[in-house]
Amino acid sequence: MGKKAQAKVLTEVTTNNPEVIYFSSFFTSIGHIYIAKSAKGVCYISFPHTTKNNFQHPFLKNKFIELEKNDLLLKYEIEILKEYFKGKKVTFDFALDLRHGSVFQKKVWKKLLEIPYGECRSYKWVAEQIGYPGAARAVGLANNKNPLPPVIPCHRVIGSNGKLVGYASGLHIKKQLLEMEYNTVNENCKLENE
Repeated sequence: MGKKAQAKVLTEVTTNNPEVIYFSSFFTSIGHIYIAKSAKGVCYISFPHTTKNNFQHPFLKNKFIELEKNDLLLKYEIEILKEYFKGKKVTFDFALDLRHGSVFQKKVWKKLLEIPYGECRSYKWVAEQIGYPGAARAVGLANNKNPLPPVIPCHRVIGSNGKLVGYASGLHIKKQLLEMEYNTVNENCKLENE
């Protein structure tokens, strides 16, 4: 078999084998959290949901992707997320797979990772920081497509007027997450001062 024929067979085998995305779920005070992981890292976190069907993101419905439940494979990531949702300040130190975002979205998401726990920034601030000062609305759209809340903390982005605006999981959840972080930070400050 010639090199061209071998390359064609290899391409057909590769494209005919679906990528396996592992997922799991757990319950928190805000509802069921679903988490998915590829071979490259955590690629999707979604909440609140009641069923696996509610959780599936359009890219997970791709015919070249096979979903497989695997609680053990996601145990480490789930433990960190559970601690976060209990109001603990944690470090999300697991690998992330962000290959499904556009270049602009990835710039926004990378900048969001710099917003400290318990603090907020405006959409305008994010736009200016990534070099697109007039793109506050586009930042909002990128936040809406964030595949990894709260790891990529889009909930920490608010309107320039200080008001809560836009959150894919609902403003009530955005408010709950911000209050939880604020209370954790202030509780820690009180403990340090006593």
